[in-house]
Amino acid sequence: MSTNKGFANSHNRAALLFLSPAFLLIAAFVAYPVVYAGWLSLFSWDGASAPVFQGAGNFVRLAGDPIFWRALGRNLLVALSAMVFQVFLALCIAYCLVRIVPAFSRIFLFFYLVPVMVSEICIGLLWRFMYNPYFGLVNAAFGALGLDGLKRGWLGESGTAFSAVVVVMSFTYLGLYVLLFVAAVRSVPESVYEAAEIDGAGHFTKFFSITIPMVGDAVRANSLLAIIGSLKTFSLVFVLTNGGPNHASEVVSTYLYKMGFGSFEMGYAATIGFTQMLLTAVGAWLVFRYLKRAGVGGRT
Repeated sequence: MSTNKGFANSHNRAALLFLSPAFLLIAAFVAYPVVYAGWLSLFSWDGASAPVFQGAGNFVRLAGDPIFWRALGRNLLVALSAMVFQVFLALCIAYCLVRIVPAFSRIFLFFYLVPVMVSEICIGLLWRFMYNPYFGLVNAAFGALGLDGLKRGWLGESGTAFSAVVVVMSFTYLGLYVLLFVAAVRSVPESVYEAAEIDGAGHFTKFFSITIPMVGDAVRANSLLAIIGSLKTFSLVFVLTNGGPNHASEVVSTYLYKMGFGSFEMGYAATIGFTQMLLTAVGAWLVFRYLKRAGVGGRT
């Protein structure tokens, strides 16, 4: 008995030893920055002089900052578009690749994955060229179709800048979710589909009545990834518009960057970042709870 206990203790010590590097990295690069951001949010600091204690002053300022709330609203719109144009569309595409055109699934999957394998900065620069009002491919395509009235300065007009950015985001991340859903759809037992076909079920019925319930765990996981990514998106917006024109495509991360490294209001930038982290955590938890209660995933 004592031998078994000694073996268990040594086994636990070995497990802790192997886990300790991960804990140290998390503490150094996740926990410490979060705590430091929370502490810095209580101060006014320009990055050079001594910090001045503000208490809740930065949070009061944030609560009345219209630019922040409009930026947060755009993040929520990005999250909504991600659920529709990335998660749901990716699941539809994955079903088609696995169940309808399996012979061509590898070819199509490769093309969907190309944007995922390319740097977001490169993707942003490519789309800036495509959106160029004078020689961009988008306006050239409208001109070739005789739709000159639809030509725009897509990234330079307040009415189109944000929508243009959302299109790029959907294009960039769609392939990742397609790949994850392809793996999930392939895990559904073939016998389930065969039984549905015997009952006369078509692809529409099989998709909504079999595929979605049986890949529910993947739907929940991908939805959480989409929500978290949408609420902290930065690089594509920064490269395409930098939040402009006149804050028309501003999101929380670009506004944080401008406050911290443009205006050197480090304390206020920390307040924005700390609030963004809390809102992202709460938003992800709410989505997870909603999907769980809706029965997506099959397990409670």
